Amino acid sequence: MTEEPNNDTSAACKAPGAQEKAIDVAVIGAGPAGLTAGLYAARAGLEAVVFERIAPGGQLAQTEHMENYPGFPDGTNGFELAFSMKQQADRFGVRNVGEEVLSVDFTQNPKVLKTAFNEYRANSVIIATGARPRKLGLELEEELQGRGVSYCATCDGNFFRDKTVMVVGGGNTAAGDAIYLSRICKKVYLVHRRDKLRATAIYHKRLEDLPNLEFVWNAVPRKLVADEGALAGVRVEML
Repeated sequence: MTEEPNNDTSAACKAPGAQEKAIDVAVIGAGPAGLTAGLYAARAGLEAVVFERIAPGGQLAQTEHMENYPGFPDGTNGFELAFSMKQQADRFGVRNVGEEVLSVDFTQNPKVLKTAFNEYRANSVIIATGARPRKLGLELEEELQGRGVSYCATCDGNFFRDKTVMVVGGGNTAAGDAIYLSRICKKVYLVHRRDKLRATAIYHKRLEDLPNLEFVWNAVPRKLVADEGALAGVRVEML
């Protein structure tokens, strides 16, 4: 028995023979950026095919609740918003291929996209593979995502208003998130494995002047503590 790819595209965009028609626009990634790219291309009258190895939505689909997306006064569920984006793209004729793109040959014209199942040709390729958060790799981290563990301060910071929070890291992102959270949270701990930040120097003075921020130098988080399915604390080890 052979495994069948999960897709709804036609054989006309595959690349075994040069006589077959190429896709107008191939979009790699079905997060908000990829779905938007596909939507705009389809509305412009182009054949748009979106490739996604898992499910549409990207990181958005893994977000339990969003309060900062325009048009939703009471917030919205990330998965539902991602599904709505896909439905809108579908309505304009965007086709979805449930295959992971393993490589793209940009030297050929049309370009050649290879998946585990097929080869596809496309006149244009848009790469919208998004980003992945750098996780701590701790036990319970996945279970507590959206329940106290977050990877976006500006997205989820309001959930922690007037609470005590911890930011792990010493780069520009960690510094910027700590500054942002200090405006809305009661207390911010900035935990870094070294004795100085890697962040740009301009951040250092701003962080030091924050009355509700405390540096925890030469330390790494080792355990997430949960209570009734939510994050209750973090145990750190001093190096």
